[in-house]
Amino acid sequence: DIIVAGKNFGCGSSREQAPLVLKHLGIGAVIAESFARIFYRNSMNIGLPALECKDVNRVSDGDILEIDLAEGCVKNLTKGEVYRVKPIPPALLEILVNGGLVNYVKKYGRLPW
Repeated sequence: DIIVAGKNFGCGSSREQAPLVLKHLGIGAVIAESFARIFYRNSMNIGLPALECKDVNRVSDGDILEIDLAEGCVKNLTKGEVYRVKPIPPALLEILVNGGLVNYVKKYGRLPW
């Protein structure tokens, strides 16, 4: 499942538990117009994609979405539309594809920067 939200998603908590709860509930990604900075970093660090997309208002409840991290886009399969997302810095992308910061460090024995 994917959460689609508006501006400043995740504002209010600086704890890692906020994105962890979403991940444990089966949420695979959050797409929002913007994120609270600490939520964004906590999400990436646990391997939960937090994607900034200015076109979130084009998504309707029930639309089927597909995320392509490599291409930096969200595909709305229901409407046949493609939305660009804000590029993810290479180091954060490496963290995401490895399932989070802890998994990255376990695999490579170092931080990605």
